[in-house]
Amino acid sequence: MSRRRWIGIVAAALAVPVAAGFLFVAFIDNVMSGFGACRVVRQKAYASPSGGKLVVVVWKACGANVPDSTQASIIARGRTFSPESTPTFLSVREHQDVRVAWTGEHAVRIGFIPGAAQIDKRDQRAGDVAINYE
Repeated sequence: MSRRRWIGIVAAALAVPVAAGFLFVAFIDNVMSGFGACRVVRQKAYASPSGGKLVVVVWKACGANVPDSTQASIIARGRTFSPESTPTFLSVREHQDVRVAWTGEHAVRIGFIPGAAQIDKRDQRAGDVAINYE
């Protein structure tokens, strides 16, 4: 067997495990990144009387180690809701049926049917909007 052919066989034999290792690492990275990902499902948006603001209600599920939640945020009409950058004023455990009623351009009432199991966050204001809970 020629020396050149021998070097080619050794190089191929070394390349296969290295390529398989890279594929394995890429696969594990893809699987592990899925564990931290949350799924956000937009439920409804409630417009203020003038239509300039929206209360956006979402359900958030992040996997077995983090309990599901229902969250609400206020955004200006025309803005895009983003679960990563839009601050929430309300977060409750589990998927809840949230009722929203604007009582003016700067006031909103929030209720739950049935009552919320556990409230994690319940701000009284979101920007210039006063929030009343029932």
